[in-house]
Amino acid sequence: MAPAALLIGAAGAQAQSTPQGDAPTATATASPAATPDDNGLEDIVVTARRTEERAQRVPVSITAFTQDSLREKSINTGTDLQNYTPSLSVLGDVARNQETYSIRGMGGNGGPGTGSGPGVVGYFAEVPSTVSGPGNFFDLASLQVLKGPQGTLFGRNTTGGAVLLEPARPKMNVAEGYIDGTLGNLRRRSGQAALNIPIIDDILAIRVAGQFDKRDGYVRDVVTGRDYLNRNNYSLRLGVQFNPTDTISSYSAVSYLDVKEHGGGSILLAVNPARPYGALLQPYLQAQQTRGVRETSLGVATREVATNLLILNNTEWRPSESLTIKNIFSYGRTRSTSATDRDSTPLPIADLLGAYPGSYNNNLRTITEELQVRYETGPLRLQVGGFYLDQKTPAPLTFQTVNPMQAGGLLGGGPIILPPALQAALGVNGPLLPALSLQPSAHVDGRSKALYAQAQIKLTPELTATAGFRWTWDRFGGDIQSYQDAQSYDVFNRLAALGVVTPAQAAQIIGLNANLCVYDAFLAVAAGGFPTLKYPNCTNVQFQGKSNGPTWQLGLDWQADAHTLLYAVSRRGYKSGASNAIVSLFLGEQHPLFAVRPERVTDAEIGLKRDWTFGGVQARTNISAFYTWYNDIQVIQRAAIAGADILTNAQRARVMGLEFEGTLVPTKGLTLSGVYSYNSAKYLEYNTIAIPAIPQALTAAQPSRNLAGTEFSFVPKHKFSLNARLALPIAPSAGDMALSANWSYQTSQRVTPELQPFDTIAGYGLLNLRFEWNDVRGAPLDLAIYGTNVLDKEYRVTANPGYNNSGFINSIYGEPAQYGVQVRYRF
Repeated sequence: MAPAALLIGAAGAQAQSTPQGDAPTATATASPAATPDDNGLEDIVVTARRTEERAQRVPVSITAFTQDSLREKSINTGTDLQNYTPSLSVLGDVARNQETYSIRGMGGNGGPGTGSGPGVVGYFAEVPSTVSGPGNFFDLASLQVLKGPQGTLFGRNTTGGAVLLEPARPKMNVAEGYIDGTLGNLRRRSGQAALNIPIIDDILAIRVAGQFDKRDGYVRDVVTGRDYLNRNNYSLRLGVQFNPTDTISSYSAVSYLDVKEHGGGSILLAVNPARPYGALLQPYLQAQQTRGVRETSLGVATREVATNLLILNNTEWRPSESLTIKNIFSYGRTRSTSATDRDSTPLPIADLLGAYPGSYNNNLRTITEELQVRYETGPLRLQVGGFYLDQKTPAPLTFQTVNPMQAGGLLGGGPIILPPALQAALGVNGPLLPALSLQPSAHVDGRSKALYAQAQIKLTPELTATAGFRWTWDRFGGDIQSYQDAQSYDVFNRLAALGVVTPAQAAQIIGLNANLCVYDAFLAVAAGGFPTLKYPNCTNVQFQGKSNGPTWQLGLDWQADAHTLLYAVSRRGYKSGASNAIVSLFLGEQHPLFAVRPERVTDAEIGLKRDWTFGGVQARTNISAFYTWYNDIQVIQRAAIAGADILTNAQRARVMGLEFEGTLVPTKGLTLSGVYSYNSAKYLEYNTIAIPAIPQALTAAQPSRNLAGTEFSFVPKHKFSLNARLALPIAPSAGDMALSANWSYQTSQRVTPELQPFDTIAGYGLLNLRFEWNDVRGAPLDLAIYGTNVLDKEYRVTANPGYNNSGFINSIYGEPAQYGVQVRYRF
């Protein structure tokens, strides 16, 4: 499998909250807490257009959160975030922490292939980064979800949108901090803390923050007792704010994340009796159906191990009132390895054992550099910039994969099926013999360059026109090797000793297959010859690719009055092309499946943002409607070659929808809010590319299929979330006490455009409850009792829909009911 995708984008954005009024000038200090505006409603300053503006005056569909709202809603990962954000879906895999964000049906297909990447880009402190998995949502000033193509100012691959994380930055002249701890069921133990330290008045301050999260898994292996889907991670963060003059501010940060978790927990749902392993898998399916979804039995000690390091500097120089020059630099290092059981049974059918000892499946060094110039005078605001990204693999990536031994070895017929007596004689647990396939070396590299400019011109004091353009150039490539493990074939000597095969047959099979180079064997057989090359003399298969494309934006917005904004905008998005390393390994770079074309997205959106007052009642309603033309959509073809996913293109699609966010304060102490989205995403033209039979890859021929008219995967048509917060009547000196409840619901969503069992995740709703007592008796102490998924709903959050190719489908289920207490002390 291709080990990694090229990272994406240009710089991100920060957000903060402020009272209603003119947008503040840029600042590099920490953002204050959310503050009510003139109407008693919380207003947040965002940088969706790379400069600070109040969210209600930005002609972009945005959902923004402060750190307090993330805490109150128990949002710890992207899977939690999707329950409160219109049009956002977070897709999982059998490796649970590999979350992929999708907005308005776009962005969720960035898994396999080299190049490309997810179509919703994460940014941390204005640097393209990851928002997948744990350890990201702590000590933040804000979190923003921008919807729709953002490629002009934010760069390549933001076809669906962007998720912006802004850490709490050091404050000058203030010594403060907090300690926050949580205890709950499933032996939940988590905590976070932050300390702000002023060093030199008005010049230098630092902020240190850390977080850890430990919790038992909620799925148990009935054979080994191992718990899956646990939590065990910690994060550390250091921020340094240096303002040497009144016109220069520099923010530097070091962020580190360490994850050591069991992963796994997948549940077998269906077996195709017509596929090679159908009969063998049936008893395991029946046993799984008896157990339910909180127990499983896997053949691999699954795990997810990762470390992420990010070092960045953001320096801003304001030589005049109208001119700002900003430079953003980052260095990132990401290393991870995972072991997964893709068939969700003890059988060795499609198991990834992880990397070689001391090595990694993913090991990337990423450097980004962006120079940005902003000029504002009179009715004109102009932003121009350039962006550069360089990514490479510092050390070889390695993979160990287990598949069933074939009769005759690599080039033989069907799998070897052992009768019970022979299983006992060989000491084998199960009817299949495992064959280990090894990838001793793989590398990926990529470069991305871009130039951009965007102008905003006030045609009248109330009417503003916006035009922007960007061009991006991408290059990507790498190399890969693969061979058959020699020790796997020693079993034929044991079979010869038992009289199952003759010594001559055993010698012939071992001589052919032990250490056999997979790619070279394919070339030899395809040419009518005989495979002879053995490791370490395997061909180092090279793969290269490049793509480029424009992004643009045209828009009008009308500030009808102080509380009403109407806007219309059209945008073009571009997502980098890619290449499939697994295709080059078995079919060569000339095969149509090797190169993946870049995506192109064009949308049209209209929106209304409005604050209302009815006597003593305050309300806010934000609504947007959109239509998207989607071409050369990058889609995943599951388990297509050697059990690995590949990336291909669907020709045309359209996405249309509606989003709503509203808040109502009918009386003091009661706040009602809700969000809703409608998304209709459908392929208009989608003819898959046929895959030939590949004996070496144990891949059957797959004909071309016409999937036009099918819906997108992982896009619920309707989503909504309803929240109520009731302040309890206690004396002001006793603090602030409140009850809150949140009900989130999403309708059914397909997991594959192909018809098969369990091809749709049923709609589900989740209820969260929380009791808070803040500023307990006037002390800087906050207490809370929380419950998430209190109705203990069983619902699927991932799917591996391989029923029509690999012959089975499995899923991971969402977290069960959880409850606990949370204590925070501020100083």
